[in-house]
Amino acid sequence: MTDEQRIDRMAGCSRLGKGVLAIGAFILAALCLLSMNRCFYMTDVNGLHMEVLQTAQDLSVAVSSYAEEYHRFPIEETHSKAADTSFRSRGTLLPTLIGEETSELNPRTIKFTEFRIAKDRKFGLWQDGEEWVLSDLWGEPYYIVLDTNEDNMIANPNLGAAKSLSQIPAKVIIYSSGPDRDPKTWHDNICSWRN
Repeated sequence: MTDEQRIDRMAGCSRLGKGVLAIGAFILAALCLLSMNRCFYMTDVNGLHMEVLQTAQDLSVAVSSYAEEYHRFPIEETHSKAADTSFRSRGTLLPTLIGEETSELNPRTIKFTEFRIAKDRKFGLWQDGEEWVLSDLWGEPYYIVLDTNEDNMIANPNLGAAKSLSQIPAKVIIYSSGPDRDPKTWHDNICSWRN
């Protein structure tokens, strides 16, 4: 093989190497962009994700404070004690917690929390006829699970969680279904027990 052929061959290998590197860089850049897109989907520049989390945590604290004060949860006693109780953030729970309910659930009208008033039935407290509703940023009521069987554990609603996280040591957990409004897709759910 002559020197010219070797030089041509080395130049060809160099072009091939540069091509492989360029393709690799393109794939890496695409993966980074996809990752960033998911990151922006999960959080937002205005801090609204954190405000939804704060509302869920405030609701959790209010329910816990009520339970400390009245030695029961702020719900009707029609629920079974054999299992934990799950429901949405609507109904008598809300006026009870904000001190508007003067019935047997909050006879001293203690104000355990307050919530912003919703605009267009999103991100705050609003009324649907006679029923109060607390909705997240996307207009969905929060999901609430109470430890009504009193074992100080709540089954993790995220069925895909690791075995070690199958039970959450809590008396109250609250979560939002997130931007996709689907509680079964956990990549964007906002949960009171985690950040």
